[in-house]
Amino acid sequence: MTTVVDVLNRIARHCSIRSPSSWVTANEDEHVEIRDDFMRETVDDLLDPVDWPQPVGAQTTITGTGVATYALPADFRRLQRNPFSVYDVQLDAPGIPVTTDGDWVELLDSGIAGADRFYRLTGYEGAFSIEFEGAPDSDIILSYVTINWMATAGGTVGSAFTTEDDVLILPARLVEVGTIWRWRERKGLPFQDKYTEFNMLLGRYLNDLRGRRSVSFKRGKPVRWQDRVPAYIPEA
Repeated sequence: MTTVVDVLNRIARHCSIRSPSSWVTANEDEHVEIRDDFMRETVDDLLDPVDWPQPVGAQTTITGTGVATYALPADFRRLQRNPFSVYDVQLDAPGIPVTTDGDWVELLDSGIAGADRFYRLTGYEGAFSIEFEGAPDSDIILSYVTINWMATAGGTVGSAFTTEDDVLILPARLVEVGTIWRWRERKGLPFQDKYTEFNMLLGRYLNDLRGRRSVSFKRGKPVRWQDRVPAYIPEA
């Protein structure tokens, strides 16, 4: 596994900066900029466009208790960008997001939701909640992207670099190149090559994780799992 320190040292070499004796306690301006500004900006940019797998991505189950609003985990950053990121087990169907307050008020006032499960997100980082139209009394499964980008040597994931043996759980090369081009750009140095490399690498991860690459063994058209007959069909 690649430690955060390993990545920071490589970044320092590319930026012609001498690495500190400890990146955790370093307080020189150039080290603080790399560790707390440029690298964290890169991490934020990586968490936004890509639905990373676990442990950056996660799932949680909300046990419906007949109320409308439920707190989300403290590490919640955003829902994964797919139609099934909010899935109602009882309805066997994805939830439908409502993105504006006006639409939400109209939905509640009109009562036209029917059998669909509408929802909206409220709150802020560290204190997000999800609110449903029609208080659910069944399980809701949420697939989301966390704020986590590192882990301790013991495997506990987190979002803060605190010890020399913390490891990176995002692709090291992406974090490295993304930090370098930001440093160069802010210093008025040529950065286009690293910027292009960063976006090329990010594009590859986006393609891979969205399943755009496939191998055909000419066995006919695959059956979508969504079209299969469920094991349990409720009575009419």
